[in-house]
Amino acid sequence: MFCPNCGKTNSAEQKFCRSCGLSLAKAVQSLAEQLPGIELDKNLQDRQRKIDRWLTILAASGISLFVAAILWAIIYKIIILKGEVLEGSLFLVFILGLIAFALLALYGESLKKASSNRQLTNPSTLKSEDTKELAEPHFEPVPSVTERTTELLAIEEKGEGKS
Repeated sequence: MFCPNCGKTNSAEQKFCRSCGLSLAKAVQSLAEQLPGIELDKNLQDRQRKIDRWLTILAASGISLFVAAILWAIIYKIIILKGEVLEGSLFLVFILGLIAFALLALYGESLKKASSNRQLTNPSTLKSEDTKELAEPHFEPVPSVTERTTELLAIEEKGEGKS
């Protein structure tokens, strides 16, 4: 793998470039997402999405029944049986407000999760007007710490051999 900053060759297991110190974690993740061996994982991801969808449907159904029971209890016991329309209505509005707040919070979290799980755009779906030709970068190799010290050792050895 080549460092995107300096062009130095690094192994895929390295977390930082040995030449310039750039963090290679994002570059390795990007390369892993683009490899062709991911087709097998897509089947597992599809199964996981189906299971998550069914769990969400079941949880939403259970919560809906529970909320409906509470609302019916408020309407029937407070408003109809006791005849306290104002107090029952205020309590009902309060409960509905809490439900709306919880739903908006859940929706916001799901939007955050969806945006964090967003995949890289497939290059084949890009239109030609979206892509720009990049100029060929001119990288000047930066010597690593080990190369420089090795060169110094070679110079010292030549100097000792002459005396």
